[in-house]
Amino acid sequence: MKLFRAVFRWYRADWPRLVVALALAVLATGLGLLKPWPVALVVDQLRGVAGAAKSPGFFGTGRIPVLVGFLLGVSLAHAAVNAVLNLVLIDTGLRGLRRVRTAVFDWLLGLSLRRLWGNQAGDIQYRATWDIYAFQTLFQHGGFAFLTATGSLVAMTVVMWRLDPTLTWVAVATVPPLLVTMRWFGRGMSERATAAQGADGKLSSRLQQVVAHLPVLQSFTAEAAEAGRYALEADAAYAARRRQHRTELAYLAAVGGIFAVGTAGIVGFGVDAVRAGRITLGEFLVFLAYLAQFYEPLNQLSNVGGTVSQARAGATRVLELLEQPGELPLPARPVALPKATGGRSIRFEGVEFGYSPGHPALSGIDLEVGAGECIALVGPSGAGKSTLLQLVPRFLDPDSGIVRIDGVDLRGLDLIALRRDVAVMPQESPLLAGTIADNLRLGRATASRGEVEAAARWAQAHAFIERLPMGYDTVVGDGAVRLSVGERQRIGLARAFLKDAPVLLLDEPTSALDAESESLVLASLAELRRGRTTIMVVHRLRTIETADRIAVLNAGRLLEVGAPARLLRSGGWFARMRESQG
Repeated sequence: MKLFRAVFRWYRADWPRLVVALALAVLATGLGLLKPWPVALVVDQLRGVAGAAKSPGFFGTGRIPVLVGFLLGVSLAHAAVNAVLNLVLIDTGLRGLRRVRTAVFDWLLGLSLRRLWGNQAGDIQYRATWDIYAFQTLFQHGGFAFLTATGSLVAMTVVMWRLDPTLTWVAVATVPPLLVTMRWFGRGMSERATAAQGADGKLSSRLQQVVAHLPVLQSFTAEAAEAGRYALEADAAYAARRRQHRTELAYLAAVGGIFAVGTAGIVGFGVDAVRAGRITLGEFLVFLAYLAQFYEPLNQLSNVGGTVSQARAGATRVLELLEQPGELPLPARPVALPKATGGRSIRFEGVEFGYSPGHPALSGIDLEVGAGECIALVGPSGAGKSTLLQLVPRFLDPDSGIVRIDGVDLRGLDLIALRRDVAVMPQESPLLAGTIADNLRLGRATASRGEVEAAARWAQAHAFIERLPMGYDTVVGDGAVRLSVGERQRIGLARAFLKDAPVLLLDEPTSALDAESESLVLASLAELRRGRTTIMVVHRLRTIETADRIAVLNAGRLLEVGAPARLLRSGGWFARMRESQG
């Protein structure tokens, strides 16, 4: 019940549609109850029986053409009501699904890097694209189907009892063995379905990895080995699905056998009832029709059990995401910073951070960056440079210590306002599906075409963009035009130009550029840095020496800080690095 409450919470906004759906379900049940009676009256009239005394009073003793016309009208109305009911249910189910999808996407956009790296990206993607359908399944084929099937079952029992209590007892006698069968097979079907879905997921994951790393596999001539591993997983998926379907077929055979025994009992007792004159032949036909309708909700209830078992895991996995508390605490009353005119000061005070307990990535960092200053973070790979950079826009929060901007603890600022003041260029500048112009406007969505092109010129990207098939309107990303690493990096730099933020964070801004392009970008960076606070992670000496000061990190600790010339004279880590690079 807890799971159903959690799922139906996403459908509360659609309560008017739910009321309409329930009303349509009641109307469909009533029309279903009326459908057999015209046939019964026609049969009894043809046999010359005064008849069908237990029929609804408004039928009277109408003529056969009238009864046939009524049968046609009721059948058409029943079909129409069922069609509208299904349309309402599908629309309502999709509305709730859209809300859950939006909530999961919003949750994903708010993830900190620590939490993102703590989960498998493929698992999050699977939950957000496939597990999420469990909400619609539980609503449409679970909860609502249970309510309508139960209501139909009660209505059928009452009407059948009015026709003949003995035959009704025979029909109801099939319910206990059916419930036992549902319980007996239910857990097995659920377990086998879960196993089959898991095997399919592994197969899909293997295929995705092969597509992503095909050049590597081909370069090492590993195609045969990979094909063998894929074949093993395909065999496992086949076996899992085969076990699942064998269990389902056995269940359907058992349910069919129970219904067959019940139907045979009804026919046997019904013939005796007709011969004894307790009911007419027409009424017996009505009872048989009701018997089919009686078994239909039982079938639905049995399917609900299997459906809920299969969908429960998916809904639970999605709810696990949505119910996770936010890792980044947000202030109740955020502090508003004044408009920056020459960059913003940034201060790290006793900062400690680790991606996992006992393995610090940063230890005791005390560093101040003045407003408008450019500082280069240097050190060996894994020293914590990029981690330190990610603390500024609160992609990560320190485990202890404080990061301040203009003297204010970052945790006291509005997160969106903080990130508007920070332009970030990561080591790899990804391209989202869309045009070049769309990707550049990630820096500022309202930028004009002229501003977009000006930013591209500053980043030395305009020339190669103009050479693309559609220029700035060229579609890039998966399945479209692909750019080189260096071209993508210049697109990322152009985004930073376009954002025009007072704080600039650059992670290896020239690492993928040739010497000529590096010279051009360094000149552009000099302009971009003017009036901005800049922190950049760099390894190339040409870029390092453009900084006002250098901060050397090693094993998460700050070793030395100072102007390039002073650090060279001190003979420390930076001086040794400079000497090793000639």
